[in-house]
Amino acid sequence: MLKNPDSLQKPYYYVNAVSKHNPQCAPEGCESLFIVCPVPSLQFKPDWSDRDEIVDSILTDFSKRIGIDIMPHIVTRTINTPQEWEKQFNLYMGSGLGLSHRLSQIGGLRPKNFDEEYDNLYYVGASTTPGAGLPMAVISAEMVCRRILKC
Repeated sequence: MLKNPDSLQKPYYYVNAVSKHNPQCAPEGCESLFIVCPVPSLQFKPDWSDRDEIVDSILTDFSKRIGIDIMPHIVTRTINTPQEWEKQFNLYMGSGLGLSHRLSQIGGLRPKNFDEEYDNLYYVGASTTPGAGLPMAVISAEMVCRRILKC
């Protein structure tokens, strides 16, 4: 994803037209788009002064893909970087995806979903077993529920 730590090169992104599912998310006659781009944590990219440039490149690419220049139609936009994620959600180094998936942190080597020192303390989310991503975070919650119900 990165050629160097200071520059995102042709980033991947996900687009959700939120107002298609919930019309209350946008005024009548408008749409609300939610665009997510996986980016490096503050450890690898501490400076986000280029955030507008990155977002503009994503919007330009998206416009080309759908055949409509959406830039002149944007009424407002909110950009959240790892800096905001770190401040708002206390995410270590602004990492929205949890721990990395190095060989030392996959499968059974991922942190456990229960605390070995304190009874009745459990962990769920992308940084615990089974791993990153929304489906895995939900599965980690299911695993903890099963563990608690067995107690």
